[in-house]
Amino acid sequence: MSEFGIPQDIEEEVYDELYEHADILAIQEEYRRKRLIESLIGPVISTIFHLGLIVALALIITDKYKQEANEIEVVMTEVEEVAIEEPPPIEEPEQEEVEKEDVVNPVLTAVAIENVETSDAALEDVSDEEPSTEDDSTVEAVSDIVVSPSAFASPNVFGGRSAAGRASAVSKFGGSRTGQQNLLKALYWLKKVQRPDGSWADTEGFRPAMTGLALLTFLAYGETQASKEFGSTVRKAMEWLANSKLETGTSHGYPHAIKTYAIAEAYAMTGISILEDSMNQNIRVLIKGIQENGSYDYNYKHTPRQDLSFAGWNYQALKAAYGAGCEEPGLMESISKAVEWLKKTGASNDMGNGFPYAIKGGAPISAGKESMRAVGVLCLQLYGEGKAPEIKDEIKKIANVDIQTLSWSTPKLYSWYYATQAMFQHGGKDWKAWNRKFQKELNDNQHEEGYWEDPKTAKLTGLDNKVYATTLCALMLTVYYRYLPSSKGAIGGKTAKKEAVPEMEEVELDLID
Repeated sequence: MSEFGIPQDIEEEVYDELYEHADILAIQEEYRRKRLIESLIGPVISTIFHLGLIVALALIITDKYKQEANEIEVVMTEVEEVAIEEPPPIEEPEQEEVEKEDVVNPVLTAVAIENVETSDAALEDVSDEEPSTEDDSTVEAVSDIVVSPSAFASPNVFGGRSAAGRASAVSKFGGSRTGQQNLLKALYWLKKVQRPDGSWADTEGFRPAMTGLALLTFLAYGETQASKEFGSTVRKAMEWLANSKLETGTSHGYPHAIKTYAIAEAYAMTGISILEDSMNQNIRVLIKGIQENGSYDYNYKHTPRQDLSFAGWNYQALKAAYGAGCEEPGLMESISKAVEWLKKTGASNDMGNGFPYAIKGGAPISAGKESMRAVGVLCLQLYGEGKAPEIKDEIKKIANVDIQTLSWSTPKLYSWYYATQAMFQHGGKDWKAWNRKFQKELNDNQHEEGYWEDPKTAKLTGLDNKVYATTLCALMLTVYYRYLPSSKGAIGGKTAKKEAVPEMEEVELDLID
């Protein structure tokens, strides 16, 4: 018996049962623990695996994105380099062929003036009212014309010839809308009557002069071979003049002087290399032909006779060549001689006035008249000698005396061409008075087709007369911007030296042969 009074065998049986029960509980607990661990291991491993997989995929995707981004950047760089190093070729515009037939008398039909486009920028802000500003100062005009800088005049000597420059200059210096519309009509008429070969005039001997005057007119309006409306007209004219002969034995040599003037100005405005060669060839005739005293005689002969009328066109040509940067030997010496001779002949002489028409043996053989007065004054102004005392009295005569005969009843276009420019360069109230009167005469007497005609020029008839009169009148109407008033010093004189003219970018243009 146990201490509790339980039989020993029963007590041992109970202990055995209790022991077995405890073992069973322990085993069950261990089993549940293992099952729990087993149930957790799968999800944990799965979670870890999937997290690892996600991380791996993310790394792969990120790396791939970086690689793709790098590849795109490389491709863009390569495309840009190819575009810079090998630009597509630019095709040159086809040039209009010049007709080969030689038409002696172009058919003149009426130009539909009422349909001519006159909405040029130079007319937009221009009225026929009197300008309110002083007109004896220079215009700061915006220029889209690349020119060879000239040391003898304003740095923007051709600046007024751009669309913006014309608008500014016409408004400031008293031009009228009517006058500029009539000028444009004249340009369309000149375009219409140009010969197929690029020249103007019926008479062969007059063609170099008439073509030169016509080209100067288009250039004065800012037209070049690149212009939309008149480009072909200008190109053919430049081509014809550049290929024309060095002929000085017709019309006393005037055609050669005017032709040289036009070629030099065309080169200054365009930089076409063939024009430079032609300018140099033609200017040599003027350098060789000038007399020791600085004047000229007909056909560039070295004789005791001196002719201011013929010299005037040569002086303008020398000036244009200088402005274009011509470096022919003797050019500056010729200009210096010309200035000295003009000053000498501008002083009053024993015939009562300066600038005689002709001199022989040191004495005037023909009295000075209003046309020669205007020639002498303008040429000195163009050489920067506008304040020279030798021309003071002559300017007063133009302003007070010559203006009284400014009437189409007695047209003097040759004289008016020079005097209009001279008064413009002079400026002030004298220019205002001249400007009002000359514009009215020209505007009131233009033919409806766009040309002017000079009934007093006996030597010129038909188309020759019309081209001559039209170019001179049209050039007068470009005075507001053709050569802006100069504020620079003189370039002539015995000790004058040519200022350095910056090199102009040369333009290659194959003119039609």
